[in-house]
Amino acid sequence: MRSKRFSAFASSFLLASGIFCACSRPAAFDPAADPMVGKPAPEFVFHNAHHRTFPSTNFNGKVCVFIFARPAQLELPSLLSEMERLHRDPGFTAVQFIVILPEEDPLVEPFWNGLRSRLPFALDYTGVAARYGAGSLPLVVIVDHRGIVRLRADGYVGAQFRPRLATTHRMLAEVVSLRSRPSHPVR
Repeated sequence: MRSKRFSAFASSFLLASGIFCACSRPAAFDPAADPMVGKPAPEFVFHNAHHRTFPSTNFNGKVCVFIFARPAQLELPSLLSEMERLHRDPGFTAVQFIVILPEEDPLVEPFWNGLRSRLPFALDYTGVAARYGAGSLPLVVIVDHRGIVRLRADGYVGAQFRPRLATTHRMLAEVVSLRSRPSHPVR
């Protein structure tokens, strides 16, 4: 009797463990499955550090990497360090990198000054982060020279940090390559 109960318990435990393990595995990252990828990037206006207003249309014709972030996101310093490395890459000199931070947050200025990042930043005062779906993690968006979203990814944390970074690098190289190819008229 006791061995039957133990056997039933062990079976239940193994079944529950299998279900838990199946649910806790991270899903494969598929940038193309994102609903914003392939669609025009939302236009917005932002403030610079001196609170002057600029439209995102200033970036028309440029490849852009927008990094939506908030102060105190634990993964942000590592992500910004990697984005700076990409920014210094000679293959990406024509790419416009910009970190977009919430203007209303009083921690933005001291946080940004403490990071000493070389990336330019913008202050979001129109809720553009929400239109791009930025949540509790830093969000990286790559927009091609035609204004089309090519990548929208968050989750640069833990074991997913390096794979997300590799995908970002690969997509950025692809977008820059497309930008530098001569366009041929459609016949």
